[in-house]
Amino acid sequence: MKLQFTLILFLFGIIFSNAQKKWSLQECVDYALKNNISIKKAKLNETFTTEDVTIAKAKLLPFVSADASQNFAVNSRYKRVNPNTNFGISASVDLYNGGRNKINVTQAENRIFLSKLDSEILQNNISLQIANSFLNALLNKENIKIAKEQITITTIQLNKMQELIDAGVNPRADLLDIQATLAQNKQQLVQAENALDLALLNLAQLIQVSPDGFDIQDVDITLDKAILLYDDSKLIYETALKTRPEINKAEIQIENAELGIKSAKTNLLPSVSLNYRLNTSYAYRFSGDGELSKIFDQYNDNHGHNIGISARYTIFNGKSNRAQINKAKINREIIAQNLEDEKLRLREAIQRAFLDTKSSLKQYESSVSSLKAQEEAFKIAEERYKLGAMNSFDFDLVKSRLFNAKVAVINAKYNFVFKTKVLDFYNNKPIVIE
Repeated sequence: MKLQFTLILFLFGIIFSNAQKKWSLQECVDYALKNNISIKKAKLNETFTTEDVTIAKAKLLPFVSADASQNFAVNSRYKRVNPNTNFGISASVDLYNGGRNKINVTQAENRIFLSKLDSEILQNNISLQIANSFLNALLNKENIKIAKEQITITTIQLNKMQELIDAGVNPRADLLDIQATLAQNKQQLVQAENALDLALLNLAQLIQVSPDGFDIQDVDITLDKAILLYDDSKLIYETALKTRPEINKAEIQIENAELGIKSAKTNLLPSVSLNYRLNTSYAYRFSGDGELSKIFDQYNDNHGHNIGISARYTIFNGKSNRAQINKAKINREIIAQNLEDEKLRLREAIQRAFLDTKSSLKQYESSVSSLKAQEEAFKIAEERYKLGAMNSFDFDLVKSRLFNAKVAVINAKYNFVFKTKVLDFYNNKPIVIE
């Protein structure tokens, strides 16, 4: 019983600790990069591609094989079955084939690098998605705080109105307007909580952990001096050309395409190989007198060596080799265009991200100015409401505009922060939220 009770406490302790854990952005990224199924598949593809190098290098080494055969000959005259056994070892190695084997090795090594770049691209994209989802969750947490503040203000307003109604100063109908406002504030809180639950669910699914009890650390993001860290997009683009794996991948693909042309051209050159064979045999011989040759004597007498050099040159194959070369050249041009297309997409993405960041900064500054104006309007309206110079309906309108202004500031703030992180991403800077 003590053992069972201890195990139950231990399990509850694990469950409780997991439920209370709050994930940081770095923990989310690290966990996803380690456990994400897509990333695991990309890592397996790297290992899979490594075997291509082993196969390509094997063709640089001699090829050795052993063979054996057993035959049976029937002598109809003497009604005997004569077995015949052969053993042999063969070896061959390419002396010259235009360098095709070495080209194949280089192409295979490049394919390993390409698979690593694919993995890096995937990790970068997932990291950026996690940062976006993390910021979205923080945004909804702040929206919940604002919604709760609204409920607190409206509750105070409701209590004061109740006192005025009890004192006979205001009619009971005035209470209904405030109660409706309070109900609307509670609905806004429920919407904000649902939005947070959905944001946490999306983040948990993205890093592939259980959403039960999943939560993130609170990060106080303040923009006392919101500034644009980059003057223009040109320097970011120049950095991205040197560091983005998409560009590096396209460049390696061009190198492999050029090697493909060289490989195709080797078909126009002669190939030379060195061959060697060791062979021996044994045959059961029956002559009229019934004498049998000794087995080991036959193996010794029949063994022999065969060494030779063979050369092969294609004289005519219907222009197939020329067509293969032309195809390799066309493929190289296609991949070169892919590089230019990748550079164009990168430039457009950075330019768009830069303009989005500038726009989001202006939107944030505008929303902050609007919030300050709404806060001043609310202070005045609150004083007028206390003095009885403003009714509850008009006061609720001012309060609603203040609520919308606060929400607009939060949305603009997190939008600006994320756009800035996108520029950092292209500028080869780590994505950090603090």
